[in-house]
Formats: sequence, structure tokens, C-alpha cells
Amino acid sequence: MSGQHILVVDDEAAIHQLISEILTDEGYQVKTAVSANEAEKHLQDWQPDMVLLDIWMPEMDGISLLKQWSENDQLHFPVVMMSGHGNIETAIEATRLGASDFIEKPISLAKLLQTTEQVLENHQPNKKGVVESSWPILEPLGNSECARELRNNIDTLAGTRNNVLFWGESGSGKFSLAYLLHNKRHRKPDSVVLIDCLNCEHLEKTMASEYQQLLDNHGTGSIIFTNIDCLAENPQQQLLSFIKQQQSQQENIQILTTCQYDLKQLVGNTNFLQDLLNHLAQINIHVPSLRDRSDDVPEILNFYINHLPDQENTPYRKMSFAAQNHLRNYPWPGNIHELKSLIRQLQLLGGSGDIELDEVTDFIQQSHQLDNQTSNNTRYDLSLREAREEFEKDYLLHHLRKVDGKVGDLAKIVGMERTHLYRKLRALNINPKSMKSS
Repeated sequence: MSGQHILVVDDEAAIHQLISEILTDEGYQVKTAVSANEAEKHLQDWQPDMVLLDIWMPEMDGISLLKQWSENDQLHFPVVMMSGHGNIETAIEATRLGASDFIEKPISLAKLLQTTEQVLENHQPNKKGVVESSWPILEPLGNSECARELRNNIDTLAGTRNNVLFWGESGSGKFSLAYLLHNKRHRKPDSVVLIDCLNCEHLEKTMASEYQQLLDNHGTGSIIFTNIDCLAENPQQQLLSFIKQQQSQQENIQILTTCQYDLKQLVGNTNFLQDLLNHLAQINIHVPSLRDRSDDVPEILNFYINHLPDQENTPYRKMSFAAQNHLRNYPWPGNIHELKSLIRQLQLLGGSGDIELDEVTDFIQQSHQLDNQTSNNTRYDLSLREAREEFEKDYLLHHLRKVDGKVGDLAKIVGMERTHLYRKLRALNINPKSMKSS
């Protein structure tokens, strides 16, 4: 371990200083960079044994930098991604591009040291191939009718080659289902391409490049488009043209898509091409919200209570039946993503012993109070971009409540074209269907 070189790339000074101090105390040689450009300068005359790379950075994000290293054959060192907004999509995309592991913020000391030691121990220079993701491929948990129907649908579709659309609220598990279906069909974790329509500026070029990569490497696989409901008209036309061109080749590559809104409604509002929907949604699967499958909450809670200590080295804390019953009836606006985050924070930041009802209710109340304080009182401490996003979110939520979540009426009030408004709502993680008059 002693003397191995680690490069920490993170635009938050407090974070990279803390990580640097911890790793230096453990005997590693550490350098830091606050941007992709600074990281590139370090690599010109210095070869690290490992890189800790933050995803969310200005100018060039960590995923783009990782992709650049991979495409330029510069990835001669293991990379561990870091993010305060981690999810399975970014973890798998990073793994596909060559990342060795993925750490979520706030980073625990034990998790940081354990991951660093394991990655350095397992890395072999010039080793080719894809490192399998440490994220589990989960079947829908629970015994509710909704969960059973989802499992049955995936098993049935696994024997087909249809394009499938998964739609539902943010955090409900749409991407997990798409990835599960891909795995059941192809059983090759590296034969999948992920394209986020919310952040893809050159869709046509990206599609052609990624599709050709699948053909060259496997001849089979899946392309997963996330946030397909955020595509503007021109990219929709590009995607439709691309799909029609590939149909004639009859390759064994399927398209799986996820979105937050029912695309049939967008077609009705002339914001989505009917022909494109017909190609993408040969099979249309609605993924229910967690509040619509509340009977499954105890099983999902217990899965993450047992899984996170093994996966992320959080302290193990069992949850009382009273606390589970309370959460069974909690509305879960953030769905499964919120549930997982709650368990993680209770394990990391809570007390010792079982997680009791009063701790759960106090934690939820404090979280809501903190959200309100953050949105109302600390905007002057944010960057201009973050402050603007906070204001936009409050502004749109205010008017959405006035119009009972009707996006068409909201578009008239705010003076935005509806397709762009849907993109804005999705980017700010606002679900119009959850809005009520107030």
C-alpha cells in the first residue's frame, strides 16, 4: 500500500482536501485536481496508481472525462467514481466506460479506505475487459399484485426481442427493470449502451457510435434511452430515422426506454411523434409508485437494511416493526430512491441499536424542515446556477399547484413551449401528477 499514487479529482475543495488528508495518513501519495483540465495536466507528466473522480464538475463532468480517457486509450489506471447524487444508471454507465467502482457521498471513512485498498489490490496494469458492476441486478421486491405482475412481465419479455418502454415516477425503479430485462435476454453486462436524452447534445452521432460499438463487440445487446420524454422535436426525428435504418439490418439489438410521463399523453399534446412511440413502445410497461405498492415496503426496507452494510460498509441496524409499519404508510414522494437514501442516513447518522419509530419520525420531520430552510434561507450561499435552479423549482411548483398539475395550463402561464417545459420539469425532478391545489 505504502507509496502508491492517487489522484483525487473533485471541484469541492473541502472534499478533496479531506480525502487527501485521510489517504495521506494511510501512507498513499496524493495529488488533487479541481477540474478535468487540471487532471489532464497532472497526467501529462505523472501516472497515478488510481484516480478518485467526482461525477458532477463544471466544464467537463466526470463521466465525460472517463469516456475521453477510455476512447483515447489513456485508461491505464483504475478509476473510482464519486457522486452525491449516485444512482444505478450513472454507476453502470461508469462501469461500462471502465470505472472499477462507485462511491456515494457523503463518503464514509471505512468505505473510502476499503474501496481504495480493494481496487488497488485487484488492478492489473494493461488488463483489458469490463469490470462488472457491484450494483445488484434486482428483481422487483415484494409480494403485492404490482410486484408479481412486474416480475411476470419481465420473465415473459425475456424470451422476446421487442422494444420496451418503461414509464413511471422518478425513483420508482424504471431503469432497474430495463437493465434487468437486458440481463435476462443477453446475460452480458457489457453489451448494453446507456444514453441519457436529458444530457445528450449530439444524439445522432452518439447513437451511431454506440450502436456500432455493440455490433463490433457483441453483435447483440440493448440500447437503453433514459428520459426519452425530454427529447425535443429534432432529436425525435433523428432517433426515428435511425431506428428505421437499423430495422433493415435485423440485428439482435433491442431498444429499451424509460420516461417519467405517459408518452401517449405527449402524443396527444403533439409533443411526441406517434411513429416514434410506435417503434419504441412495442410493449408499454407502467412502473407503479411505491405508495401504490405499500405492502412491499417492509420487504424493500429489510433488503436495504441488510444490503447496505455489505455493499457500502454502513453500520447494521435492524428496524422495529412499529417503524416499518409507519413507513409502510408514508407517501414516499421519491419512491425507492428515497427509501434507500433514508436507510443509508439512519444507519450512518443515527444512534446504535434498533431503528425505532421515534427516530424515523424525527428524522423525516427534520429532513422536511431542512429542505424548507435550504430552499428559503440559504440561496445567497449557493452558486448562481444553483440559486437559479432553486428559484425555478419553487416558481414552477407554485404555479403547478395553482393549475392542479396541468402542464398545458402551466406552459401558458410561464410562456414556455410545452416540450421544453417537460424537459425543465424533468431536469428539476418535478412530477406534475403529484401536484395538488393549495
